[in-house]
Amino acid sequence: MLEDQINKLAALMKDEDLKKYAGDGFWDLMQAVIFSDPVLAVGAAKNAIEIAVHMPTYLFWYKMKRYLTGTFHCYGDQVRMAAKFNGDNKDYYKFVKRLIHLLDQLDDDQKVDYFAALTRAFLLTDLDKYLFFKLSKYLEMCIPEELEFIRELPYDYRSDNTAMISSLYQYGLFTVQSPTQLSANFVLSDFGKALKQNCLNFNDELTAKRIAAFDEVSPLNILETASNEAIEEMLNTL
Repeated sequence: MLEDQINKLAALMKDEDLKKYAGDGFWDLMQAVIFSDPVLAVGAAKNAIEIAVHMPTYLFWYKMKRYLTGTFHCYGDQVRMAAKFNGDNKDYYKFVKRLIHLLDQLDDDQKVDYFAALTRAFLLTDLDKYLFFKLSKYLEMCIPEELEFIRELPYDYRSDNTAMISSLYQYGLFTVQSPTQLSANFVLSDFGKALKQNCLNFNDELTAKRIAAFDEVSPLNILETASNEAIEEMLNTL
């Protein structure tokens, strides 16, 4: 039954009729997906709105409404989504199922909006699906305050180590510029820049080449503990 519901939602996401579910009509979409079997829908004792009083279900469909509204601005966007898969329905439905899993993990409205922006980057640019899913996981891992911190940073931001920076460094969103530099050594990694370009700041003017694939991401510089000799050499140069 779950697979039937996922297939129903995937089909609706590329159907022009999706726009008729805007506003209050969204609950009709919820009912169409939950009761993907017409016979079950007619015979059900409870309709979808009654089911929605269960908080986890209501929250999920609230996020789904927000996500679909932010992602598909017109029918042309839905066509672009389907075209990404060159008619491979199996791959398309697998993609939609992963979207549903990711959306279910998001714990903040702004994260849902960021996820919609990231999906629009997938639709409108050459962002590949592997980097798309990698960037999606950052939305789940980071708290909203961390995402807002990154969103406000310039791309050439440099910083000493702080609690915020060390947390984002552990996620791979920051890297060290030089293993021997003592101050202002932490900079946005290419993953951090890609997250800004394709998600957090997607609607801003792009001033550098978009990072759109894994093979365009530079490996992270890993900060290693300096030896006593290296520390002494660095201090002698001050």
